[in-house]
Amino acid sequence: MLRYVLHAYGMNLGFAKTLVNDLSTDQMCQQPHGVVNHPAWSLGHLAVSEGHLCQLLGVESPLPEGWEETFRTGGTPSAEMGSYPSRDELLNVLDELHEKVGKAVSEADQETLQRAHPNEGARKYFPTVGDFAVYLMTSHEMDHLGQIAAWRRAMGLGPAK
Repeated sequence: MLRYVLHAYGMNLGFAKTLVNDLSTDQMCQQPHGVVNHPAWSLGHLAVSEGHLCQLLGVESPLPEGWEETFRTGGTPSAEMGSYPSRDELLNVLDELHEKVGKAVSEADQETLQRAHPNEGARKYFPTVGDFAVYLMTSHEMDHLGQIAAWRRAMGLGPAK
């Protein structure tokens, strides 16, 4: 089963790159028609989530300092490009995290994956580290990538190619 999850996870990264490869620096933070989660915030939020997963799997996260606050769940994205890393930096960090998470999950033993999620609030949705890992690698990523696809429509851009 793991190889199928890893395959989808790799596809997600490719889709993320495709969704933003034609965007200018200015576009990365635009919030058209009230669409708040712009591409810069969405990509950074995915990186932060994967950084958390690295910690749960006992792997050092390459997450840059300050990203956890900037891209936290429940945060309010800003239209100020100066508040966010560049598209290339976002994609580079996301790429590095994908590599680390994919390797860590591949090498994780059953004891690690079956360990109870350490956050009691999250545990009611994700009883184990493994449950959380599969969610972050599949559903969570596609949810936010879908937001970027919808954002593209709101911007009047064509489909990502």
